[in-house]
Amino acid sequence: MAADPRLFAQLLADDGTSGPVYRRIAEAIATAVTTGRLSAGDRLPTHRELARVLGVAVPTVSRAYREAEEQGLVSSTVGRGTFVAGASGIPHLRDTPDPGGADAPARLDMAVNAPARGRHEELLRRTLTTLAGTAGLGALLGYESDIGSHGHRRTACGWLARSGLDVRPEQVAICSGSQHALLVAFGAALRAGETLLTEALTYPGAKTAAQLLGVGMSAVAMDGDGLIPEALEEACAATPSARALYCMPTAHNPTAATQPLGRREAIVDIARRHDLVIIEDDVFGLLSDHAGLPPLAALAPERTLFLTSLSKTLAPGLRCGFLAGPPELAGRLGALIRATVFNPSPLATAVALRWVEDGTAERLLDWQRQEMRRRRDAAVHLLAKAPAIRHVRADALHAWVELREPWTASEALALADGQGISISPTLYYSATDQPLPRAFRLCLGNAPDVGTLTGALRTLTGVLARGRPTWSSDTPV
Repeated sequence: MAADPRLFAQLLADDGTSGPVYRRIAEAIATAVTTGRLSAGDRLPTHRELARVLGVAVPTVSRAYREAEEQGLVSSTVGRGTFVAGASGIPHLRDTPDPGGADAPARLDMAVNAPARGRHEELLRRTLTTLAGTAGLGALLGYESDIGSHGHRRTACGWLARSGLDVRPEQVAICSGSQHALLVAFGAALRAGETLLTEALTYPGAKTAAQLLGVGMSAVAMDGDGLIPEALEEACAATPSARALYCMPTAHNPTAATQPLGRREAIVDIARRHDLVIIEDDVFGLLSDHAGLPPLAALAPERTLFLTSLSKTLAPGLRCGFLAGPPELAGRLGALIRATVFNPSPLATAVALRWVEDGTAERLLDWQRQEMRRRRDAAVHLLAKAPAIRHVRADALHAWVELREPWTASEALALADGQGISISPTLYYSATDQPLPRAFRLCLGNAPDVGTLTGALRTLTGVLARGRPTWSSDTPV
């Protein structure tokens, strides 16, 4: 079958990168093979035809095809053309076990929202070796400032600037990951007995932190663009004890929704009129396809506590989070950190921020963006084939899968569990007692490679296509 050149135009429009065009075309070929839009034996467009559709020079396409051929993705024959050879040129798909074969892993955890893993272990080993030869290593065995050293906070400011935040070191605290930053932010903004407003579906760790602090939680309605401003206005009027808003404007967990600029501005206006502190969770922002949108903290710096970490962008084990806010709120952060962990781990912080300083973090972030873009593309393309699925929205590390009636999330999760795929119950994310949506979250980064992920997605699509389970026998009907 001949490949439609418009497929490549679409893939290049969606890839969100700015590297050399020939490499992006070669990457588009790999993505099309990964997601099943190109199969072994398919003929690619001629060099001239693809160059015309993409608006590039013919030599650019020729170089892209050579790149793909060197990777084993395609093969060219003079007089016949260029044909897809298969997936052997994609490192993550080489020698991947058959999902149903004897060598397949017993269970794939798609409930944990962790980033994909590439050269991280090798780079960690190299960094630890470098640190071992550094003068003053013994300082890593002592106590640190509760909010982190001034040098580390200055480095954190540079990383936060990537998210569109302009802050000074005295406005920043180093935390032991984003969950710790969340607890500290809640403690800084709220007192026991006050109320925290949040999206109707929210990060489960936020519910735990609020409960721990004796803070009430009130849900605000959402739609496909995230938190609804009119619903926030109503919640403020109906809840006199509301003192803060916790939300995730970009790549929301679990729905992958992102608030457009106009909605962000409306939310900031409401927060100012009702004197709400905004607690903005941006752990997924740098991985999002919407990374260029300004954070709420840039629109309302006088009332926003902004938190992020390296857990979702680099590796969870680094346990390095950043919390930034206006001086009147930032002044409380040290006491709260001291009361919870005393100070962030000097060793973990040293490794994490060395990666930021020497460019390793930037390279890993670029790799993670590219890797997750391919995984999201596979999820959207493959899951859309299931008649039970109404819509798939994917961003950052996860996808939100909406089901058609009469399917429920519990039914889909039960079928997935029977196939060795673990998915978090939708109930975990509910901040209200309203009926749960017909949807579930799929974590795409925790699979060891793209091949394992696509195999699981095909399995899930297949089992959903066979029909709903009967709870008495677990036999699809």
